[in-house]
Amino acid sequence: MSVRKQSSPLGSKHRKRLGVVCLAIACALIAVGLYAWQSKPVAETGASVTAAEGKSRQEIQDELDAIVRDNMMTISVAPVAQLQKGGKLRVNVQNVQDNKFPQRFRVIQNDGKTVETCPAGDIKEGEAYIEIQALDAKTYDAHGNPTRVKVRVAQTED
Repeated sequence: MSVRKQSSPLGSKHRKRLGVVCLAIACALIAVGLYAWQSKPVAETGASVTAAEGKSRQEIQDELDAIVRDNMMTISVAPVAQLQKGGKLRVNVQNVQDNKFPQRFRVIQNDGKTVETCPAGDIKEGEAYIEIQALDAKTYDAHGNPTRVKVRVAQTED
C-alpha cells in the first residue's frame, strides 16, 4: 500500500509568492509607520510665540522681535588677556550698562583647565577662550546660552 501525498490547493510556487507579498506589505507598513513617527513636528528652541492664532505674520514677527530685544546683551572683550606678575590674569571683559543681565565669565585653554576667577592658576601664554554666561538678575542662575570669544594670553611687560 502506498501513501499518496495530498496536493495542497496552493502549490509551492504560490506559497512562496504569498510569503513574499506578505513580507513586502509588512515592510511597507513598517516604513510608513517610521516615516510618520519621524515627521512629527519638533518644538524649536529659542524665541517662540505661544499664541499665534488670529495674529498676522507681522504681529507674530513684532512679538518675536520684542522677545529678542528683551534678551539681548552687549559685552566688550579685549582680544589679549594679560598674564601679570604675581599670578593674576587681566581679561578685560566689560558688561555694558544697558544689559539687563549680570554676567559670569571664565577663561578656558586647550588643555581644558578653567579659571573662574582671576588668579591665573594654570593659564599659560597662548590661545584661550573667554566664555560669558548671562545670569538671571534675581537667582543668578544661567540664563540662555553662553558665548565664547577667542583671545590670546600674553605676558605683560612690566
